Amino acid sequence: MKHLIAVLFAFSVGSAFANGCPGEMKAIDAKMPSANLAAPAMSKVKELRAKGEQMHKDGKHAESMATLGEAKKLLGL
Repeated sequence: MKHLIAVLFAFSVGSAFANGCPGEMKAIDAKMPSANLAAPAMSKVKELRAKGEQMHKDGKHAESMATLGEAKKLLGL
């Protein structure tokens, strides 16, 4: 029974991260056009955004959220 509960919990947490990634990407995409960043910082944001999307597609949702969080931090979100 404990194993079943652990599996269900892990699945629900993974699903939460999976649903969060697209929202984080949308927030980054919305902020980028109006962001007042130097070219190297904007390049880093774009790199992190792309990396986060690829991690999301690969099913690495916790890592994706962390990477997208770094991009948001650079954008001041």
